[in-house]
Amino acid sequence: MAIRGMVLAVAAGVAVGCTAAPGPGSEQMGGSPEELGSALNVTVAGDSVRLELHVTNATEAPLLLEFPTSQRYDFAVLEGGAEVWRWSSDMMFAQALGTEELLPGESRRYMTNWPVPGRAGDYVAEGRLTSTNYPVALRTSFRLPVE
Repeated sequence: MAIRGMVLAVAAGVAVGCTAAPGPGSEQMGGSPEELGSALNVTVAGDSVRLELHVTNATEAPLLLEFPTSQRYDFAVLEGGAEVWRWSSDMMFAQALGTEELLPGESRRYMTNWPVPGRAGDYVAEGRLTSTNYPVALRTSFRLPVE
């Protein structure tokens, strides 16, 4: 991965994450630029939920993804429109501009697990690629069954 540009001024303890206000229900939020094929997959397995964001260069030329920090993706889970979990909530990211090149047809997969012991109900998963020039923001609904 190539890092370009100068390191930005950083105050100790600054954490960066997506803070966009969530919308209701299951929708495509900002969606995906036409140059990127993307999908958000949710798999419920026992006491955890696997969240996977896939992005693929759908063009015949390389794409240079630009990022404002070292963070590349984020995930959140909402219940009744309120955020109940965010992957990046207790993380810190380097305040350095960065880029990643995606060759034609090349894919990236970002994933995490959300531990859910004792939870049940209807939720919305949100997955984001934090690129400034090719941002992706997808949502999908899922259900945690009563045990």
